Amino acid sequence: MAQKTGRGAAALAGIAFGLAAGVAAGTYLLAPNLPGGQLAQEQALTAERDAAKLEVEVANAQSASADTFIKEVAPTAVRGALEQRQVLILRTAGASDEDYQGLQALLREAGAGDSGTITLEDKFFSQDGADELKSLITNTLPAGVQLSVDRLDSGTHAGESLGSALALNPENGQEQASSEDRAIILGALSDAGFISYATGTILPAQSIILLTGNNGSPEAAFAAENQANFARALDSRGGNVVVAGRVFAAGEQGTLALLRENANAREDVSTVDSVDRAWAQVATVLAVREQLDGRSGAYGTAASAEAVAPALPTTDNN
Repeated sequence: MAQKTGRGAAALAGIAFGLAAGVAAGTYLLAPNLPGGQLAQEQALTAERDAAKLEVEVANAQSASADTFIKEVAPTAVRGALEQRQVLILRTAGASDEDYQGLQALLREAGAGDSGTITLEDKFFSQDGADELKSLITNTLPAGVQLSVDRLDSGTHAGESLGSALALNPENGQEQASSEDRAIILGALSDAGFISYATGTILPAQSIILLTGNNGSPEAAFAAENQANFARALDSRGGNVVVAGRVFAAGEQGTLALLRENANAREDVSTVDSVDRAWAQVATVLAVREQLDGRSGAYGTAASAEAVAPALPTTDNN
């Protein structure tokens, strides 16, 4: 058998390539009609996407309906729970006005005395403001107040100072700092841009709510850790502290997550995630009541929560 010439081999190769290309083109053109073809796959993906979208829409509608219902019954759920108890709100710059207003309204329904609201500006928890804050705290300490020598961060020292200035003594219900000392520290912090508040509205309280936002991102890690340290220090001075924030604050690097991961903090400070939802605002009010009764808990929908909310009070609310 004679060997193929170079030209013959090239011709055969061209025919083979043409056949291959034809088969490929034919398959491409026929694919919509073949099981598992491109169009069938696209249709399957579209159907899956539409089904997932429908599930989300249904879940959102159900959630909105549930929240509407809870808003209607929330006043009854908390009524009288904090009668004759003074509550102060410290809100971070990232806390939502809507969350704050909803929580404030429920505190009124619960009968809580209003000890005022202080906004902790971005500078308060920032790394850039930490040294200035520590210096200011040291120079304006209320009489007799001592700062930790083991925990030297600005969040801890600020919490110890403000806790002593703003929290009533849990043993006897008396002020821990004089009104003059309280005015000095609040005035100095305000003048330096660390806090803002309405003059003449701040009173010492039996419980303090620290309201934050969504701070579970790596960029907010320093502020989140500072907030967690601040909350623990507030509580150590008798603050009966509840920290409430949106769900991402319970994320890996968020304020709520840091408090829940620390066994000592978890035992002392109560936390509530998803505070933009009506049920979580109810949970926050009930957590304040629980703190005043000497208990704590982690509430919300994040995996780190123990339950959705504390149990409703069943005994005399006073």
